[in-house]
Amino acid sequence: MRPTPTSRPDDRAGALLTVDLAALVENWRLLKRQVPDPACNVGAVVKADAYGLGAEPVAKALKEAGCTTFFVAHLDEGVTVRAAVGDGPRVVVMHGPNKGTERDFAAYRLVPVLNSPAQIDRWRTFAATNDVLMESLVHVDTGMSRLGLTAREFEELMLDPDGFVGLHPLALMSHLSCAEETKNPMNGEQLLKFTSALATFRGKFPDAKGSFTNSSGIFLGAPYHFQFARPGVALYGANPLEAKPNPMIPVVRLRGKILQVRRVDAAAPVGYGATYTAQDGAKLATVSIGYADGLLRSFSNRGHGYIDDIKVPVAGRVSMDLTIFDVSAVPDSGLGPDATIEIIGTHRTVDDVAAEAGTISYEVLTSLGARYSRSYVSAPRK
Repeated sequence: MRPTPTSRPDDRAGALLTVDLAALVENWRLLKRQVPDPACNVGAVVKADAYGLGAEPVAKALKEAGCTTFFVAHLDEGVTVRAAVGDGPRVVVMHGPNKGTERDFAAYRLVPVLNSPAQIDRWRTFAATNDVLMESLVHVDTGMSRLGLTAREFEELMLDPDGFVGLHPLALMSHLSCAEETKNPMNGEQLLKFTSALATFRGKFPDAKGSFTNSSGIFLGAPYHFQFARPGVALYGANPLEAKPNPMIPVVRLRGKILQVRRVDAAAPVGYGATYTAQDGAKLATVSIGYADGLLRSFSNRGHGYIDDIKVPVAGRVSMDLTIFDVSAVPDSGLGPDATIEIIGTHRTVDDVAAEAGTISYEVLTSLGARYSRSYVSAPRK
């Protein structure tokens, strides 16, 4: 019989990740307040394990707050979220059914997004063969050149009397490509295309709703909202507005444990590749977090953390399991045996970390690793 650890997960882990579900729920409510039309269902995108924060606890907290529609990318994500939220809410799978998975969609009551003529044909055949009557979404591309029906494919299916036979579309959907850039003309161009496509679609399906807007799109105003909004990254505290103050509440706090502090007796190279030189008398803290934990390697020599109110720079390259910080400015009293360095938190937002790593908040969040000790601050019930 194998022994089980007697120590706490917080003690065993090299870093501590705290997810504030109360803040996340308040962000969802803030986004709902940005949508004046009560007929618009403001859902939640919880794909990629709820942007790295844990799909099960996140979905449960949002359901308790009143969220009734959840969006994921893959079938397995949908299965996880269905188990978390129960039978009531809609769970929409945006990549749609891969060949041979249609029966699982029906079994778990997952709403497929149909992105191509081939997916539409397979879903129609499955529904007709198995006498399945289920909602679906039809995706039309309005400018991403990614998933969704092209303009020609959409027109051909609309002109074909049998093109959508057997489908029960809940909504027509599309994706904004530049929503965070409020003055980008692409937004208006896509809106015109989507509005036109939806009007055409309603000629065949009068009750079909529209789903167009993401987190940033919500702030573009009512014309973009339609009947289903799909906020994602803003729920998790990232800024949905370009070059404007962040209206969202921080959700994530990440602290790395200091394993060792050393004083450099003479100028010396630091870390792999010797890309940083510590000066004589510098203090270096080696922290138990690295790129295997999701601290991006591009954070090397340019990122920062905080000890209390003191900013400390990354010294050298981020390695797989360890990162070194120059803590020369921190008094020895702040470097005790339980000292940690805040990577994301009160002083360093997820957007700050993304900017220093030369990336976007989406990548920072979805890279959060499995080796952290995770704790959740509970959200109040509605």
